[in-house]
Amino acid sequence: MLAIGSFLFALLLIVFKFNNNNFQEVPFWITAKILQASGSLLLCFRINNYDSLTMIANIFLLLGCAYEAWAIRILSGKSVTRRIHILTSIGIILVFMIMIFLADPYRLGLVFLIQSIFYYLPSLFLFSKSGMKFSLRLFLATCYFITGSTFLIASIICLCFPEYALMRRGNVIFYVIPIASFCIFLISGFILLMLAKERSDAQLLEIEKKLRKTEFRFQKIVETAIEGILIFDKDYKITFANEKMASVLGYAVDEMIGKSYVSFFPESQMDVYKYQESLRKKGADSVYECCLLRKDGRSHWFLVSAKAILDEYGRFEGSFAMLTDINERKEMELLLEESNRQLKELSNKDSLTGIANRRCFDATLEHEYSRFRRSNSKLSIILLDIDNFKEYNDCYGHVMGDDCLRQIGRVLTCCINRSVDLTARYGGEEFACILPDTDIHTAVKIAEDIRQKIQELKIEHKKSSVLEYVTASFGVTTVRYSPESSLEEIIAMADKLLYKAKVSGRNRIEYAEWKGNERDLPILYPHK
Repeated sequence: MLAIGSFLFALLLIVFKFNNNNFQEVPFWITAKILQASGSLLLCFRINNYDSLTMIANIFLLLGCAYEAWAIRILSGKSVTRRIHILTSIGIILVFMIMIFLADPYRLGLVFLIQSIFYYLPSLFLFSKSGMKFSLRLFLATCYFITGSTFLIASIICLCFPEYALMRRGNVIFYVIPIASFCIFLISGFILLMLAKERSDAQLLEIEKKLRKTEFRFQKIVETAIEGILIFDKDYKITFANEKMASVLGYAVDEMIGKSYVSFFPESQMDVYKYQESLRKKGADSVYECCLLRKDGRSHWFLVSAKAILDEYGRFEGSFAMLTDINERKEMELLLEESNRQLKELSNKDSLTGIANRRCFDATLEHEYSRFRRSNSKLSIILLDIDNFKEYNDCYGHVMGDDCLRQIGRVLTCCINRSVDLTARYGGEEFACILPDTDIHTAVKIAEDIRQKIQELKIEHKKSSVLEYVTASFGVTTVRYSPESSLEEIIAMADKLLYKAKVSGRNRIEYAEWKGNERDLPILYPHK
């Protein structure tokens, strides 16, 4: 009965181990019951004989008792070191090897003595844990103590009174032993299951307590973090926002919960939002800069470190974002960019007339020359010079001279209005125009338009040798790319045409088209 009961109990523990999520396995317990069952079953067939099978049966039985003592020690909240466990097992095996040389009553008495020790140990463990008031632990400790005492009395009879033990094998004490073993099996099995359940529940409560404590600490850390923190659900609605995030955006925390993340993005940042949303739904993390709208409508810049939250099947169920306030840095960067843009613009602009300067002219000409060399298109250049400007300055002064140059600059800006064209102050009273993809006839028409509008300004010039108003002379050239041509030659040709216009009477346009090495003779524009 003890063998069958131990096997069934071991089977029950195995079922609990694999099917009950709340049951926590007690080390040594299943092994103890299997060893006790195996030892008891083998002893059923070796009652009056002592051979190797009997020795193995007793070893199994005592090892089972030792393992059960260790299981109770663990249930009492203490630990069993590997060293003690191994030494105890080796000691039991060595004792039984020595028993081969002992006579029968002494051998049986030694077995009873060892069993009594392994019943006293659980009693000691339970007494130390139960306290003074009545409890299941105290009741089980008393049962183990009575069982250990029964085995101790039997061992004293066998060891101290061997003749009496041999004559009284049918004595009541020897009948009490199997009964005591079966009773302790039933009582300990029931109570230990309850103690294991109590231990399991206590451990679960402790785990839940630690989880709540950890969750509380985490929440405090997150809420008081110097970085903004947001958590979103799968629809990108805010499920959590810490105080830092809410205060930076001008909201209360409760106001932010449930709001859609996209509602914080200005229209100019929608591409950023859509791209980041697509990344997160694919399970990808990223770090990016974005601009969010405050409650008062102002923009605020953040560096966002975003991580996708996936379920156990890899499906998107939300995201976590840590936002670092970089508004001051970003404003400085934007201010620096604007300053650099303005500096670049100023470095390429003539401070007097407001149009491009000589440096910008040279850079643009070089760029257009490289481009039209690849496209084999036309490039036209206009050079113009204000007639008798030295005499104008001498007569009216440099202040009036500067004002005259500003008015000429405005005329050029008005007449040259394509985005690809450029007007520039070439130097002193000289101006220049770059006209990409423009043939000679169109370039001459533009030059004539400029010439007439300068005359229409009617800026008085008493010292002029042409008219009583300020006039200008023009040199216009159009070139096609040729390996033998260069920028210097193009400018030199326009300059020669300008010189010809000046020596030919001023206030006129001289032009020529250059096709490779072939230079057309200058054709005078009819002067009215």
